[in-house]
Amino acid sequence: MPTRAEGGTMTTVQRWTGLETRALRQALRLSIKDFSAHLGVAERTVSKWEAGQSAVYPRPEMQAALDTALGTSTEDVHERFNVARYAVQGDQRTLAVPATADSMCGLTAVYQSRCDLTAAIPADQLFEGARVVRAVGLSLNVLCQDYADRRWQELLERNAHVRCLFLDPDGTSIQSREREEGFPTGQLAALTKLNIETLLRVRDRVPVALRDRLELATYDETLRFNIILVDDLCVAQPYLGSNRGVDSPAFVMRQGQPGVGLYPVFEQVFESQWRGRRAL
Repeated sequence: MPTRAEGGTMTTVQRWTGLETRALRQALRLSIKDFSAHLGVAERTVSKWEAGQSAVYPRPEMQAALDTALGTSTEDVHERFNVARYAVQGDQRTLAVPATADSMCGLTAVYQSRCDLTAAIPADQLFEGARVVRAVGLSLNVLCQDYADRRWQELLERNAHVRCLFLDPDGTSIQSREREEGFPTGQLAALTKLNIETLLRVRDRVPVALRDRLELATYDETLRFNIILVDDLCVAQPYLGSNRGVDSPAFVMRQGQPGVGLYPVFEQVFESQWRGRRAL
C-alpha cells in the first residue's frame, strides 16, 4: 500500500518480501534485535525474512505492521529505504524480481547455483513448519544431508506428509547421469543409496501409525529437473547435460491462482513421475 513520509514523499510497497524488510531495517538504522522489538516479532522471524530475500513473504498481519512502520517514518528514512531497496544486491548471485511476481508467473528469485540457493534459504528455513513436502530429483541431498533426521521426525509428528522420489540407484538412468556429470561409475548411485537409507531409518524411528506420512520411492527415467515443493513454495533446478546438479541455476516460485503460473507446471512434473514410482 502507499505510505507518505514527512514533506509529501510517497513510497509504495505492494507486497513486502525479505528484501524490503531488510531495506526498511537498514533505513531505520536498527539491529535485528531492535527492529524485531520495533515490530513486535521474534528476532528469528526477522532473520528468516532476510535470509529468504524475495522468496519469503511475511504474514498478512505483518505486512500491515511493516506498512505502518514505513508510513510513520520520517522523510530521510524513506529516502534511505528507497536507496537500499533498489540497490544492486551483493555480487549479483541473487537475481531478485519485483515483489509482485504476477507478471513473472509466480517466480520470486533466481540463484546461479545450488550453493547460492542454500546460502539464502537454508534447509532449516525451507522446511520449517511444512505441512506437505514433495521432492523428485537424483539423490535429494538437500533433504537428506542438509536437514537433520530429528527434524524430519518432528515434522512427521506434527502431521506433515512427505513424499520423496529418488532416481533409482540400480537403474540405467543414473548411470547415464554419472557419465553426463563425469562421475566415476557407481558414485552417484552409492550416494543415492545412502540418502535412501537415511530416510528409511527416519521412517523406522517414528511410531508405526505415522510411517505412512513419509513415502519413499524411486523412478528410472531421464533426469531433467530437481523439484522440491513445500506447501505453496517450489524450488526447481534443471539438470543440464554438461553441468553438475550443484552448478545448475535454481528457481524459486510461489503458488498463485489454481492452474496459473509456474508452480503448477512443476507440480505436474512431480505428480506424473510419482504415478510411475516404485515404492520403497
